[in-house]
Amino acid sequence: MGKALEAEGFAITVNPNGSFQATRGSLSRTLLLGAMAGKKFHVTFTVEFFSDPEGNLIARLNRNVSGGALKGGAIGANMTNNAFIATSNAVVTSLTAAGLLLTTVTHG
Repeated sequence: MGKALEAEGFAITVNPNGSFQATRGSLSRTLLLGAMAGKKFHVTFTVEFFSDPEGNLIARLNRNVSGGALKGGAIGANMTNNAFIATSNAVVTSLTAAGLLLTTVTHG
């Protein structure tokens, strides 16, 4: 999962609990320019890992749209949402190609 996120331009930090924080863009540029930061708009996603009742590994990719809104208003929230959709699609494609993905579940 980390390699798939890195391929999308994210820097990965492993948290003490084993979850990932994936960050892309420039926070200082985003705070200065807001949504006008364009492709350098700062986004952060988290990836949590756990097991389901059958013992399958679950990886949950999470976004914080309100953080995008705080940094860039409604346009920033939309940019965060669009980045999340593109990133999740790329991760699914990568993990499927590697034979590591059994199924996906999408929550609005």
